[in-house]
Amino acid sequence: MEHFSREAIEREVAKGRLHLVLAHDRVGLEGGKLQEMRREIAAVISRYVPIDLDAVEIQIETKSRATELRVSSPLPARGA
Repeated sequence: MEHFSREAIEREVAKGRLHLVLAHDRVGLEGGKLQEMRREIAAVISRYVPIDLDAVEIQIETKSRATELRVSSPLPARGA
């Protein structure tokens, strides 16, 4: 039974990677450009809020006909 759940997880990971590759291709971003964009966005955010620059994540997702860019990062507790 554990074998089936591991296969399902691996299948979902592979599916997610494929969606990411297709979304990158759709917006014309290669891996290096995406990392450069992540660093620049992290630098801008850090001007306003103290963050871990390495913890900033960027996701590109295509839903229907729209491509969405999501940026996320853990933020410190207020007053910390």
